[in-house]
Amino acid sequence: KRSPLDGSDHTSWIYLLPGLLLYAAFVFGPIVAALGLSLTSWDGLTVPKWVGLGNYVDLFSDDRFYIALRNNAELMIFYCVLPLVLGIALAACVWNLKQREQLALRTFLFLPYIMPTAVLGIIWAWLYNPAFGPFNQFLRAVGLGAFALPWLGDFDFVLPAVGIVATWYFFGFCMVIFLTGIQRIDPSLFDAAKVDGASARKTFFWITLPLLMPEIRVVLLLTVIASIKSFDLIFTMTRGGPANATLVPNIYMYQLGFELNRFGAAAAIAIVGALLTFAINYAIHRLVGSQNKG
Repeated sequence: KRSPLDGSDHTSWIYLLPGLLLYAAFVFGPIVAALGLSLTSWDGLTVPKWVGLGNYVDLFSDDRFYIALRNNAELMIFYCVLPLVLGIALAACVWNLKQREQLALRTFLFLPYIMPTAVLGIIWAWLYNPAFGPFNQFLRAVGLGAFALPWLGDFDFVLPAVGIVATWYFFGFCMVIFLTGIQRIDPSLFDAAKVDGASARKTFFWITLPLLMPEIRVVLLLTVIASIKSFDLIFTMTRGGPANATLVPNIYMYQLGFELNRFGAAAAIAIVGALLTFAINYAIHRLVGSQNKG
């Protein structure tokens, strides 16, 4: 007798229907609505006017949009590259500690990730305050007052200042993911390398790192998505300023939609951001996945 869960039985769709309905209502539906809105000119009050691809044409001829994309690309270094490198290095070091010390350090470094990024933005904005912020107060106390800068008001340092917060937020999370990956590696591989006289550096680069490719792919996917979706941290710290120095697509989308009432243009940015996310994630799957298979 054939089970109703058998894939060849059409009744199996009944079990998928609740999930499909929820997906359609809360994911696919809003995407389609945003796509339709991006083809109109709407101020939120009057009847939307059909403009076709006009919003996209205006968007790709807008200098501010390219500034936002460039800033977002630079922030990926702090959202993706630095947390990944620090996470792997810390995981390799923490793995050699005793279980109690490993648990304590892992918990301590993971703490920033459980806090809301909007709250962290407010806290770090206070830490960076040029007048009474602890960072500048410390620099003045040790005789380095010349390096006490208005960190969030300086055109050259504001983007790295915000990016450092993102790195601090994500590196503990990356470390925990990599520690989990190291745990699944067969210990006999490390024992064999030790017997053969391999150094710790060679063991890391020839055994640990290649076998962590699945975790590296997961970390890259999650941090790239977080980078493209970045909003609350930047909004609470700089609101995209000074003079667009930290403007990113989501901040620009907020400004167009909720400050200028150009909801069609804002929806166009959302669609472009979604396509960019899919494209980068596909490239990561192809690149890291192929190396993992090899």
